[in-house]
Amino acid sequence: MSESTERVAVVTGGSLGIGEAISTLLLHLGWRVHVLARRASSCAHAAHDGCIVHDVDIRDIDAIKESADTVASSSGHVDALVLCAGVGYPTPLVSVSRAQYDELCDTNVAGAVFSTQAFAPLLRDGEAVITFVSSIAGRRGFADWSLYCASKHALEGFAASIREEFRARRIRVTCIQPGSVDTPSYDHLPPEEKKEFMDARSIAELTVAAIRLPRQACVETLFINNAAGDL
Repeated sequence: MSESTERVAVVTGGSLGIGEAISTLLLHLGWRVHVLARRASSCAHAAHDGCIVHDVDIRDIDAIKESADTVASSSGHVDALVLCAGVGYPTPLVSVSRAQYDELCDTNVAGAVFSTQAFAPLLRDGEAVITFVSSIAGRRGFADWSLYCASKHALEGFAASIREEFRARRIRVTCIQPGSVDTPSYDHLPPEEKKEFMDARSIAELTVAAIRLPRQACVETLFINNAAGDL
């Protein structure tokens, strides 16, 4: 069933994986969805009437601000800000480089921080939801993934802090913590190694359900692990 077209979402990283699945579900519900991604124009739902694409590198703070200005001009407000843009790969300590540190932290942390800052004025008081798509790595540590885990732990800390900051505006903040999900990040793995992975739509359905809760309720943290356990 379609919802009012006045409902507006901004989804960073909305062209692939979990972000694409979230964008698709919201579009099917009748939401107007602004997708921010480096290749947003080539995403599967770019031609949908309710989809507005912004070709933006989430690490480019000026470009994020320009996108926020565009959203303000075209939509006027935001009901759901979904921070899904991210990058992850193993970084054994012995070979960690500053370039890897910068890429992971600039994307996973700074990208989320400054996207939140840019779109905060557009969030509707008493209605809006900010959703961070984090990871199991934001609550646990995994050998050889130290930088990724550090970035996701930092994201969790940021989310916990701004949750309190936004309470006065009755804007809810949710952290989604999925285990291993079959996204393009794992295209290099053979199918047998991903047989226990979750699909992106499963995470998207739960995320959208949390976004659509009545304004009096907030899922602050949603941990979705693989049925087989930590992978």
